[in-house]
Order: sequence, then C-alpha cells, then structure tokens
Amino acid sequence: MFNRKTKEYPIGQQPLGSVAFMPGGVFDMAVASVFIGILGLALPLALLRVFDHVIIPERDDGVLIWLILGIGSALMLEVLLRVGRSYVGGWMGARFEHMASCNALDRLLHANITDFEKLGAGAYMERLNALGALRKFYAGPAANAIFDFPFVVFYLGVIAYLAGLLVLVPVVLIVLFVAATWIRGRLEKALEGRMLADDRRLGFIIEVLGGIHTVKGFGMEEQMQRRYERLRETSAEADYRLARDKESVQSLGAFFSLLVVFGVAGFGAFPVIDGTLTVGGLLASIVLAGRAVQPLETAAGLWTRFQAARLARDRLSVIFDIAVEKPTGLLELPTIEGALDFKDLSFSYGKGKDGEDLPPVFQNVTLRIDPGQTVGVVGPSASGKTTLLYLMMGVLTPNHGTARVDGYDLRECDPTNIRHQVAYLPQEAVMFHGTVLENLTMFRDDLANDAMDIGKLLGLDNVVAGLPQGYDTTIGEGAEDKIPRGTRQRIAIARALVDKPRVLLFDEANSFIDGAGDALLKDLLMRLKGRVTLILVTQRPSMLRLADRVFEIRGDTLFEHDLQAGQAGTPAEQAAPAPEAT
Repeated sequence: MFNRKTKEYPIGQQPLGSVAFMPGGVFDMAVASVFIGILGLALPLALLRVFDHVIIPERDDGVLIWLILGIGSALMLEVLLRVGRSYVGGWMGARFEHMASCNALDRLLHANITDFEKLGAGAYMERLNALGALRKFYAGPAANAIFDFPFVVFYLGVIAYLAGLLVLVPVVLIVLFVAATWIRGRLEKALEGRMLADDRRLGFIIEVLGGIHTVKGFGMEEQMQRRYERLRETSAEADYRLARDKESVQSLGAFFSLLVVFGVAGFGAFPVIDGTLTVGGLLASIVLAGRAVQPLETAAGLWTRFQAARLARDRLSVIFDIAVEKPTGLLELPTIEGALDFKDLSFSYGKGKDGEDLPPVFQNVTLRIDPGQTVGVVGPSASGKTTLLYLMMGVLTPNHGTARVDGYDLRECDPTNIRHQVAYLPQEAVMFHGTVLENLTMFRDDLANDAMDIGKLLGLDNVVAGLPQGYDTTIGEGAEDKIPRGTRQRIAIARALVDKPRVLLFDEANSFIDGAGDALLKDLLMRLKGRVTLILVTQRPSMLRLADRVFEIRGDTLFEHDLQAGQAGTPAEQAAPAPEAT
C-alpha cells in the first residue's frame, strides 16, 4: 500500500509495473515456456523420423508405436504446462489488478483536493476501469506471447538446419506480416476516441442518476434520454471503428499464418522433387513454420492490446500523478487547545478550465482566534466561506502566508491527525453504506455508546426509534433517501463530535434541520461554547447570536462586525483579538 509518511510505494507494490512486479510468477512462466518450446519439437522430429526411417525405408511397426506413444505423452505434457502457465498468468493478473486498484484508490483518498476536483467522478471511474486492459496485457496472452517470441528464432533455426534455404520463405513472409501489422494496426486515434466518449458518457450517467429527483421534478426525462442517446451514438461509432480496425489486424494475422504454412509446403515441394529434401524434412519444416508463426499471430492481437494498454497506462497514471497532501514533517499534533491563526494569508484556486488565472479568494488576511471562542462567518454565496474553513483544517494550502493551529503550521502536520481534532460539518451530509450506528461511529464499534449519547442530545434517539430497525437500519447506496435530509445532518453532526474535536467548523450544517432539531442543536452548541473553538458559517441570526465575534467576507478579505454597534467594522487584520476564553 501507499506509504503516506514516505509518499512512496514499497518495492514490489509499484502502482503501474509490468510483469516484473512479481518475479516469482515470472520465473514460473518462463520455465514453463522453455519446456513448452522444447516439447514443440516433438511432433516435427517424430514426423521426420516416421517418414524418413520408419514408414518408407524400414516399415517398423514397433518403432512407430513407440513414436506415437512418445508424441502423445509430449503433447499431453505440453497441454498441462500451458494450463499451468495460464493459471500462473491469471493469478499474476488478479494480484496486479488488486494491488494497483488499491494503490490507486489510496492515492485518490489522499489527493490534494484542488487537483482532485479537476476531473469528475465518471473520469476517475473510467481510469480505474483501465486496470482491466493493463491486466489483460501484462498477464494474459500477451505475456505468453512475450515468452514464446524467442522460440520463433529457434524454430526458424531448426528449419534452416533441416531444409536449408527453404527457411527464407517463412522469414520473408514473417517480415511482411510484421510490417503490415505495424502499418495497419495504428489504433491510437480510435482508442483515444472511444475512451473520450466513455469519459463523457459515464460522467453524464453519474450526473443524471445523482440528480434523479431534480430530473423528475422538472420533467426532464426526455431531454436527458436524448442527450444520452447522442453520447451513446458517439461511443457506438468509436466502438465500431475500433472493432473494425482490430478485426482487420487479426484477420491479417490469420491470413499470414496460413500463407506461411502454404508457402513452406509449396516451395518445399521443389527440393523434395529434386531429392535435396526428404518428405519427412518437408513435413517437419511445415509444422515448425506453423509453430514459429503462432506467437506472431498472437502478436497481431497483442499489438492492438499493446496500444490499448499504453493508453490505459497513460490514463491511469493521471491518478498517480495527482499531488497528495504532502506535509514536509508529518508532525503528529499533541492534543490542541484550539487556537487558529492566519498571517498574511493569500489563496487562489490557480487556473480555470481554459487556463486563465483565477482571481484570489483571499489576499493578505491576518486573523487570530483564541481557544474556546465562538466565531460567526457570513458572506454572500460563493464568497469563499467554505474555502475559509478548508484553509483552517489544512485541506487547502495557502499560496502565501501561513495557517496555524496552536502555533503549528498546518502544512507541516499529518492531515489525518489534524482532522481528528479539527472537525468539519458540511452543508450536505454524506452517508455511507451501512447502518445508522455505523455511520455515527464511522465503523468504529468501540465508539457506539459515545455516539448514541451525542445523538440523544440532538434528538436522534426519538427519530431513529421510528426507523424499521432503529440504529441497525441500513442506509447508503440509495437507501439513504429513506432518511430525511435533516436526520442525515443530525447524524453527520453527531459523527463529527464522537472524536471530541477541539475545533468545530460548522458550514451551514443545519440547513435542513427542523425547528425542534435546530433548538436541540443550539443547546448542544451552547454546551460546547467556551470548551471548543466554534467557527459558525451560517445566515441564521439565532445561530449568530452564539458568536463572540462575527466576520463578514467582502471581496478578498474579512471584516469584523462591531457586535455592540451592530455593523461591520475594520478588516480582520486590523481588529484587536478578543480576550482568551477561560
């Protein structure tokens, strides 16, 4: 697995390696391939012996029987070796896909949020699905063909030994076959077209299914269906072009395979007639030519798979190129008091989709929040309220200046350790597949009692009592729609408080809670006031009345309200900090 402390992958667990990532399996496949190649000589050499010594001159039935038994045994052993090699290849492929997919998800989970959001969920799903193409290439017929390639030269050498210049026939045809496959098999453009079409189609499906209530509420079913049909038509055209090109390459391989055998048989007949080549030698050469061309016939499909695998690797590498949250010292924070400090902080989201520079969200902000203070934050939509909270918890990193908690620079701290002590409550509560209790505890059974105690303070016990199975009711994967949004917000709030955070970042997390639930939430926040640093992003005056200080986001800076005068005052960096809470 990806090591978050070293930001490296252990040896042998590279995310996108080739067959070299499992030397034990490679060795087994190589040994099996050597024996398969040697056993491939059994039939042609037996034919040489039978027609040149047993049938024509000697007519020895006893030797013929032993040759038949020997050939049968060799063929059976070859089949067993091929089956064993396919098992090893399948195991290697499954292990590669497991390791790479786990590492890819680990990378996404620890990605820098700004870089992560440059692509949609559909694009990431399509890139994760690219692992299948890599698995088929690294550990399927492609791997077998790679091990069989050396025996092409070996079999051609045996033909040269048995039939002399007749070997030029398969050599010339094989060279022509390779050239034709190279020219005809340029599929990058078709593959890229299909992958781009799949990206758009998957993104659209996720968007529509995620907003199905909105689609139905506005009667947009027909419009969405038409849009999907157009996207699917583009995908179908790309699939057709790709299938057409792949089939033409594979048909070309089958044609040249037959042509090689026919060419050796046809041109080999002349030296047989002249007496310079025996019938057994010709038959052995025909079989050996067929053996030599088999890996190349597989290579016809291998070439198309190689191009698909190369594109899949490039697309999957996008995941592994995402910048991870990368603190320099990985400092494990001690239990913090909850002081937050911005000094000359500036932040911008960088460049837009068209490459233009985006305006700064914050510029030269200096702010000090003492432990235990309750601070309200207001501002118009899209003014940067959520961005401010992300900066406070280290999800976003300032372009200039510093963001500190208890004097520790957030860039130098372990992000996982920070978020156990700095809790974030989003406006949209996300549920995971599991029971209500598992969502409260985030699947940590030892916190069940604490979670239910906090839930009781929010009135969750009465709400959950009305569910079919109480706290054991399953939610997530569509089942969460049975749970009202206000109840989901209560669950998310209780979940955040289970870890007993020292800083609570409240991002309008009560927008769907009813009046009774809101009153319970305010009572709970009053109990936390002075003991926990509270940052309340809210537009509700009743919630703002809990605040010791209120800041308004205007433009790219913060202005502190004069609570006594009831109006906005000086910028945050000029306002004197409130006295430390006791």
